Amino acid sequence: MSDTPYVGFARKYRPQRFDDVVGQEAASTTLANAISSGQVGHAYLFFGPRGVGKTTSARLLAKSINCKTGPIVKSCGKCHSCKEIASSTSIDVFELDAASNTQVDKIREVIIETVHLAPSRDRYKIFIIDEVHMLSTSSFNALLKTLEEPPSHVVFILATTELQKIPATIVSRCQRFRFRPIPRDVTANYLKKIAKAEKVKTEDSALAMIAKASGGAMRDAVSLLDQANAFLGGNVTLEGVGELMGTLPIELQRGLIEAILAKDAKSLSTWVEKATQEGFDPTQLLRDLRERLQELHLHKLGVDGGLDDTWSELADPHSSETFNFLLGRVNKTLEEMRGTDSPQIAFELGIYGMLESAYDLRGLVARLETLERRLASGAVAPSPAAAEVLPAKSPAQGLGPAVNVWPAVLKRLEEEKPALVAGLEGVRLLPSDAGPWHLVFAQSFNMDRAKAHQALIEKALGDVSGRKVALSFEVDETLGVSGKKSSSNSGGWSDASEEDGAAEDPGVKKVLGVLGGNIRRVKKKK
Repeated sequence: MSDTPYVGFARKYRPQRFDDVVGQEAASTTLANAISSGQVGHAYLFFGPRGVGKTTSARLLAKSINCKTGPIVKSCGKCHSCKEIASSTSIDVFELDAASNTQVDKIREVIIETVHLAPSRDRYKIFIIDEVHMLSTSSFNALLKTLEEPPSHVVFILATTELQKIPATIVSRCQRFRFRPIPRDVTANYLKKIAKAEKVKTEDSALAMIAKASGGAMRDAVSLLDQANAFLGGNVTLEGVGELMGTLPIELQRGLIEAILAKDAKSLSTWVEKATQEGFDPTQLLRDLRERLQELHLHKLGVDGGLDDTWSELADPHSSETFNFLLGRVNKTLEEMRGTDSPQIAFELGIYGMLESAYDLRGLVARLETLERRLASGAVAPSPAAAEVLPAKSPAQGLGPAVNVWPAVLKRLEEEKPALVAGLEGVRLLPSDAGPWHLVFAQSFNMDRAKAHQALIEKALGDVSGRKVALSFEVDETLGVSGKKSSSNSGGWSDASEEDGAAEDPGVKKVLGVLGGNIRRVKKKK
């Protein structure tokens, strides 16, 4: 056994130059250009999620501006300054963790009382404050005073995962650099390079799983690879990584989702029992299901095209609303499990609640729209006489009365001409066995617009009724907007057309043709 202590992958492969930083090209290039042009600022703010290179980049910046051969982009890595910064032992580079130095007295002791002193050896005195958002208000005030009038030999590098918690007065005095989550493919490729250097056998699917589990944090991904290598004895496989991480096997995931989509409670119970016997944690089970449902949801939205063919076939018969509903139920169940003393009961209520049919929103909306049209046409419960409107030998007899044919026609037209359908609401359809079918309108304006699309309407009627249909059009101004006869003397209104001939006036006729309604005589007040 070697006496040399083991060095983990995360430390061993920590970037030593800006060129080595993975996935942060914008920040690395900007910092390198500032160093090469001699435009080093007095305060920098690095913000972004954990494990993406903020603290590493802060150390690289410190090495570049304090290197014996610098300031230089590619530090030598051999001088005392470079070596000490790499090992966090430099006498002129102070690394502070704000999470454990939250008192203003600590900040005053470490920064304020030493900031005006010249560097002991190097070119700059550098303060790297990690998790700076954890400082107290009084600590921020003390730091602000120093940032307002910094000595020329001092550089501050602040790092945080929560930019919104830092006072604007501090942010405005720093050069800001955003560090972004590292894409999965970039992470997987970097892991493959490490595995090759370490002579570790890996499966691409296993590296992809590790990259996905890291959530964009390279540090976490490299640590997981190190752990998988130790656990699997140098042969990192997809099955082994799944077992290490406690991920629900694909077979179980598919069985659960198939049972849910089929609304098969018995099958779902079998798969849940199998997962329980295998010892899978309910919380992890739901998280794994959520990830898979999210992939299916994106596939239905057309956002992500990388889904496996077998999963695509499973998703295709269902709508995006289905998966949206299921994702919401999973999130709700996870939240309820965190706040109850009986998480198992909450889990069972949640997963069996996913069998509800309420998520078929598209079908529900379609049924409601059909019902709304039938209500408007008075066709909710047609009388026996209404059933005789269609001729006995008509191919449309199987569809029922004409009042049932017309909503189906409107449904077809709505996809192509929604504006046309708005003018056809309430129109009466009068079929005929021998001659043309009649459309009766309450307003001539709607009739003229329908005539312009006569061929389209006739085609839709033919598709629904199963026969060739010709149309004739007429106006019955006594019809209301719902297609029913209007009362001539309701609510105090009276028809004055026969008394004074007002209805024969061309202007009045035009208004009545567009808007409908009746004429009422209004007496002037004396």
